[in-house]
Amino acid sequence: MMPRTLVALIVTHQRPVEMARLLEGLEKSTRKPDLCIVSDHAPGGDSKKWSSWAGLRVRVLEDPSNPGPGAGWANAAAANDLPDSDLLFLDDDVVLGEGAIAGLSEFLGSADCVAPLLSDESGRLWGFPEPEDVRLRALIRKAGTPAEALELMGPGPHRMCWCTGACVLTTSEFYKKIGPHRRDFWMLGEDLEFSMRAATHGRAVFSCAVTVPHLPPPGPGTPVSNYIKFCSLLQNLCYLSGHSPNSQHMFRYLPGNFRRFVRTFGISPRTLRDGWTCFSGGLIFGEPAGTPRGTALRQRVRELMS
Repeated sequence: MMPRTLVALIVTHQRPVEMARLLEGLEKSTRKPDLCIVSDHAPGGDSKKWSSWAGLRVRVLEDPSNPGPGAGWANAAAANDLPDSDLLFLDDDVVLGEGAIAGLSEFLGSADCVAPLLSDESGRLWGFPEPEDVRLRALIRKAGTPAEALELMGPGPHRMCWCTGACVLTTSEFYKKIGPHRRDFWMLGEDLEFSMRAATHGRAVFSCAVTVPHLPPPGPGTPVSNYIKFCSLLQNLCYLSGHSPNSQHMFRYLPGNFRRFVRTFGISPRTLRDGWTCFSGGLIFGEPAGTPRGTALRQRVRELMS
């Protein structure tokens, strides 16, 4: 039986250092991709550098419109010309150890979609998939590090309801079955929605034996960009809470995120109005942040805060 090909699908925007780190990890991986497709949303000189990366076959799709990660992953997957391949969806700011891909690949025979644990720069848990088993949800929240999660829960695989999509492995056959990442989230949340569909229509699992560091570049964005991103997150979480499969666990995250929003930006007529716009747009009207209601909010914020 011929081994399956592996295609890495990456979305990047103005992160040349992180992209170089990611490509280096892919090049050294014990299961190296047969093809890397990069959706570059800030085209420039770095794109040519990635296309000629030694040891990897890299194809770059340039899109200066910066349509968001969902559209970037969807475009990259559409450009894949290797049939019956395994698809590795990646953020540009993850760090892949030599055995990470091979460790995830072990589970694809019995599962349709696999995710690792994610750690931060200090080695603590940055994010973890939401376990389907209620008992495991309590256990994983007791863990401060991936090693503690592994000790408490065992390696798995464990069924999940959804996960952060910084590193997700699936098959091209299953991807065609459930459909691509959605393009109407703008940013933050499209990965959760994709994994919810995966958990609804197939066997989606995670392993505590595989940890992938998620290391975004240091330094905050501008006040306007931070505010806009937070609004996008709120609207998308509200949408997911009421309009997505496997979203019954998402409601518990809404109060905390709205509290964090007003703590970060203060209680004022503007924040209360914008918070309500995100809540009503996502939950009541059923619109993610990439639809006209969210676009209008971002435009208003730019005009008022610039």
